Amino acid sequence: MKLLRLLVAMALIATPFIGQTSVAELMRRADAAFADKNRELAERLYRQVLTLDPYQSRAVYRLGQLSRDEEVALEWFKQYAELEPTDAWGWLAVGDKSLKVGKTVEALEAFERASRLQPKAQDIQARLAKGRLRAAPTIEPIGGLTHDSDGNLTLRYGLGGSMAFRGGFQLGARFGRSNIDDGINAATLDEGVLRLEGRPRMALRLDLTAGLARLAFPDALSWTTPEVDLRVRWREDNSSPSFEARLQRLPLGTSPLLIANHALRNELRLGVELPAGPVRIRGTGRAGLIETFGEDANLRLQGDAALALPIGWRGEVSAQYHRLSFDRASSAGYFAPKLVESIEGGTYWDLGGDGEVSASVDLGVGIQRLAKQGEEVGAWKLALRGWAWLSVDLSRIVQWRVEGEAYSAPFAPVGVVTAPNWRYISVSMGLLIRIAPIGYSKAERSS
Repeated sequence: MKLLRLLVAMALIATPFIGQTSVAELMRRADAAFADKNRELAERLYRQVLTLDPYQSRAVYRLGQLSRDEEVALEWFKQYAELEPTDAWGWLAVGDKSLKVGKTVEALEAFERASRLQPKAQDIQARLAKGRLRAAPTIEPIGGLTHDSDGNLTLRYGLGGSMAFRGGFQLGARFGRSNIDDGINAATLDEGVLRLEGRPRMALRLDLTAGLARLAFPDALSWTTPEVDLRVRWREDNSSPSFEARLQRLPLGTSPLLIANHALRNELRLGVELPAGPVRIRGTGRAGLIETFGEDANLRLQGDAALALPIGWRGEVSAQYHRLSFDRASSAGYFAPKLVESIEGGTYWDLGGDGEVSASVDLGVGIQRLAKQGEEVGAWKLALRGWAWLSVDLSRIVQWRVEGEAYSAPFAPVGVVTAPNWRYISVSMGLLIRIAPIGYSKAERSS
């Protein structure tokens, strides 16, 4: 009996050392895999470490570095900061990832924690200055023009602004005027809207824009209508399915005739994206009603399908199919075909980041065919589309933004076109000005 008790006591004493030996060996192998840039092996080994020792802070930090999903990486770095609250560089990592996912207030708080721990570190002070600006309120004068193949020319100008809150929420406002001219008649569209966007949960993103639009046409009474754009997206991480729902009510202020006829679009859109090995399968369905003065509402249906192959973190190539139909023809100033189909190859690239220059581009080329109401489907023709966005930091507090869009297809961004062979080009620009906080030095403003 005494011998048995002695063996049990020795086993109990030796158990922690055996566990520590296993953790140390796993950490050695994981660090070697990390140094060799073997991401999959390193991540698997670090996770094994945490099953044995959940307080192994270096394994937590490495998993944050290895994560391909920005929000998942942020959670790992936040866990590391809880385990090592006196490590300024841990708080720096929390701040950097918070900026990546749009949580500017939390990023500033993390940089302030790091600054208190290492007040003389230049890297930390530079991040603190950046965090103050990114969390600061903004104003943005904007302007642009749109021209289509029917001769409709739209000149737009206005002013916007926003303010950041915790949770990645942004509250903004925009006021603007559009002057629409078709060479014979001219009309105006005035808008005042509020916008709320943010992520109440890591997987959930909300965008809500709501306000009023006032439209005026010569020799006719002006009219005012509410406009709403609500978008809800859900995705756990980059390897999970995603779901999207969008509800819109917008005035169709793209031509004087549409404004004169009080044209409105009400639309519900549902979309899903499913990972399937190396590719992603996307599907979207839309149902909308086009309302105009003197006509019954016209049902507009659209279906979109795509097979996309991601290329790294920033780009993808895709094969896409689009189908559009209207319930009946219209004399209110928009083209309402019985059927439009298009097949295209597309590519998208996001060259963004925290650098001085960021850009995104979305291009598509393919073929399309259509059938007017009461007619047979016509021959296939060339279809083209393109969208690009560019931002350039002119200084720490001023950013120049430009966005361009072009279509040669009956799939309009606003929901209707005015002719079968419709072409469209739009360019808009803005200057995003961050209101530097009190105490922000002149050197920091201009550097």
